[in-house]
Amino acid sequence: MIRNLQAEHLKFKRTFSRKIIWILPFVNICYSFLISPMYFTSNTTNWWSILFLPLLISILCTLSDQKEKKASHYSTIWLLPLQPAKAWFTKIGIISIYSLFSLLFFLCMILIIGLLIPTFQTQLASSIGAILLLWVATLWEIPFCLFLAKRFGFAGTVILNCLSSLGIGITMATQSYWWISPWSWSIRMMCPVVGIHPNGLLLEANSPLRNASVLPVGIVMSVVLFMVLALITGKRFEKWGEH
Repeated sequence: MIRNLQAEHLKFKRTFSRKIIWILPFVNICYSFLISPMYFTSNTTNWWSILFLPLLISILCTLSDQKEKKASHYSTIWLLPLQPAKAWFTKIGIISIYSLFSLLFFLCMILIIGLLIPTFQTQLASSIGAILLLWVATLWEIPFCLFLAKRFGFAGTVILNCLSSLGIGITMATQSYWWISPWSWSIRMMCPVVGIHPNGLLLEANSPLRNASVLPVGIVMSVVLFMVLALITGKRFEKWGEH
């Protein structure tokens, strides 16, 4: 598996995919600073869940698809002495690692900014917790977006995933039925962790959105959906190779 991941990583050498991992955290920080410097740290994390992480995953998945189509329309993968599903899981794995690296880079930038500007300091434990929750809660988007990318291309994938997060995700995240929409999970879990409403305002101390009981529920649902989508899309990818 490690060799497969290394081989997949090499495919992204000298590509925009590796650059976007570092570009989006920087864009997020600049955007949050300009929009709401008063709640800079909390809002940057909030915007990750609402827009920048769905955008990152969408771009990475579509660029992966474009590279395979440009090289051989996936024929190389289907000719390898390796089950196509395993190749698909490798793609999911490397993009999962890339998204984690991007979040960790964002965390490092936030901590450095906090050292340089004391008013922007953040608690290390809560920041690490938020980053890990965001990563787990959005893992399901990777097999989903890889599938969309193969079927609908770059524009369709980015528009569907990002608009769903901005529309359905934000709308349902503050409701009691937040668990119905996967796009709401990461947004809803950020409320008790960073204390910010999805609209960017600071939550009141007695706000029901501060209820941390949503965290284990969101984590379990995210992991289960990720595994289910990985298996379903992996099987579908194998069938594509049979035609």
